Amino acid sequence: MRKSIVLALLVLASQAAVVFAGESSKQVIAPTSPPPPEFFRSNEFDIGAFGTYATGAGSETDSLHAWGGGLDLTYWFPWKYAGVRFQGTGASLNGGGGNDRNQKSGGQFVGDPDVTVVPGFPAVAVSGGDSGNSAAAAILTGDLMLRLPLDEFWPKVHLAPYVFAGFGDILVFGDVNGGMASQTVTVTNSAGVSKQETFTAQEVNSLHVNYGSDRVLGHFGGGLEYRFTPHIGLFGEAALDVVNRSSNNLLQVNCGLRFAF
Repeated sequence: MRKSIVLALLVLASQAAVVFAGESSKQVIAPTSPPPPEFFRSNEFDIGAFGTYATGAGSETDSLHAWGGGLDLTYWFPWKYAGVRFQGTGASLNGGGGNDRNQKSGGQFVGDPDVTVVPGFPAVAVSGGDSGNSAAAAILTGDLMLRLPLDEFWPKVHLAPYVFAGFGDILVFGDVNGGMASQTVTVTNSAGVSKQETFTAQEVNSLHVNYGSDRVLGHFGGGLEYRFTPHIGLFGEAALDVVNRSSNNLLQVNCGLRFAF
């Protein structure tokens, strides 16, 4: 009888050990936490919308400036530190020096107002006919992009400085010629002979004179982008648009939002 009781107790103890061992093993296994989301990714498409301000960067810009806005499209390569971008900006371009004036006598324009248009008589400057010296412009660029996401070094700092370089085009729209002005004056030559002559001046927009209607440019600069989420960011950048001559160069500053997919 005693042997039977001892054997029964041993069987019950072994079953209890198996049950408790199973429960304890279940408690030890913990779920693996998912990796943190990437804020700057490879194979990423970005769409940016921004406001822009541009000012003359040459030594003879005469208060050249522009206000406007634009859009950009960026693709980041599988190596997420490099990408390509297309950017388009529309702006109202103003300034760039006084308007050029063509002057005529007898129905024919003769060019600079400081020339003598009546042989033997002094030159006459005609006032009026201001064209406003402004024009609508479009700046189109394609750039190679390089960026460095700082959250790889500081996980909570979702900031990425970047640089870019490329080339593009500036298109200037609107009429070349502005208003007209006429002036009748009495001119006297060195011999003391006087006569009346009517002169007509026509303003020519100096932006069209300096840029033409279509001019290739170089595009260089850098910026910063901060991501609030992996898909929404705020950016600011500055670029130098190198246009033909130093007096035509522009410093362009863009600030806006960027959406990443």
